[in-house]
Amino acid sequence: MKTKRMVGFVGFLCIAVISVSAAPVSVAFVDGTVHVLSGSNWKLLDFDDRFDSSQSVRLGKGAVLELSAQGGSMVAIATQGTFVVDDLLKPRTERGAVATVAAKLEKLAQGSKSDITVAGVRGSAAVEPQELMWAGDGVEAEATFEEAMTAYKNGLNSEAWTLFTEAKGLYEDAADPNGAARSAWHASLAGLASGSGAKALAALRSADPADAGALRGSYALALATLGARYGDTAGAKLMLQKALDSGWLDDQTMVEDAKSLLSGL
Repeated sequence: MKTKRMVGFVGFLCIAVISVSAAPVSVAFVDGTVHVLSGSNWKLLDFDDRFDSSQSVRLGKGAVLELSAQGGSMVAIATQGTFVVDDLLKPRTERGAVATVAAKLEKLAQGSKSDITVAGVRGSAAVEPQELMWAGDGVEAEATFEEAMTAYKNGLNSEAWTLFTEAKGLYEDAADPNGAARSAWHASLAGLASGSGAKALAALRSADPADAGALRGSYALALATLGARYGDTAGAKLMLQKALDSGWLDDQTMVEDAKSLLSGL
């Protein structure tokens, strides 16, 4: 009888340990197709969904997921595959080159409200002059972009991200790929300034750095850095090599950062 009680007590302890180790998480941001394993079924994830950290998530190609955990900690993943959330929440050391360039981007995002250049990563001063298109979507795109810039300069970073994203879509409707890329770049800065690297990466992935004009080098470097930070090592390598081969990096510091990133991945 005593043995049975002991077995039952050990079983209770195991359940208690599992309950303590698992913790609720919520979806802070999601872009693309992401599912969570619920029982034996895969359920499509959406903003603010809550589930247990012992569960697995599955990301489709090009998807980005950012989760909020207890204590305010955040974790993001941006590579195709299936992952146990508890594993994603484990502390890990970021590669030196990625951490260095990411820190420059974060500093730029907080400071580029007044047109600066930080260590080879260019801010809004590098934007090429745009010709206003005095009709339809072009006018609306410019107006939305200016509204986004005002929000960004006033520290309303989440609102600015939304408006820059809206402007990007309007530029696409107006057949202006440069305007779309310019908006995506600024959306990425607003995302970083709001504390969301996932928003920043999703914004950069939504346009082509080749269309970004004078910003294409900074765009490619930022896209590769955030991709590498959130698990897309293969994509980061391809982007860095393309930027180097295409001569997009017109600043020696940017070239050195790109080569340092590439060698460290």
